[in-house]
Amino acid sequence: MAGLRIIWIGKTKERFVVDGIEYYRKRLAPFHPVELVEVRAAAHSGRIKKDALRLEAEAVLQRAGRDAFVVLLDEKGEQLDTTGLAAKMRSLLLDHGNAITFVVGGAYGVDGALRERADWVLSLSRLTLPHQLVRVVLLEQLYRVASLNAGHQYHHE
Repeated sequence: MAGLRIIWIGKTKERFVVDGIEYYRKRLAPFHPVELVEVRAAAHSGRIKKDALRLEAEAVLQRAGRDAFVVLLDEKGEQLDTTGLAAKMRSLLLDHGNAITFVVGGAYGVDGALRERADWVLSLSRLTLPHQLVRVVLLEQLYRVASLNAGHQYHHE
């Protein structure tokens, strides 16, 4: 059973987001263990934005490790439908096993170093989603594709 790591920048503040994360993490657990890593947001007040983003990127990259396949979530990334994402995840899990790391940026986006390091840039939607809500949507989609890849009928066709 392959594991997944999800790194995000900043604390999860809203109770409904915390509840959603736990709900989908529990549902995903029979398919894949999930490690959630929260990287402290750099204080942006009084700091130049690019410096804060650089500090956040350094912390994320340190936590990701060199060997991980890094998937950066970004609204400008590749969009797939659910079955396409399921197929991509099947392929990634075969090729990379438990070394898949998803990165969700913070309130101010991400530094270019994270984009350069990313092996794949994925968009969950062309809509601008709050970075905290993306955490729940990502976990829900990972559960959905794991369920589909296990042969469960999770969505309507």
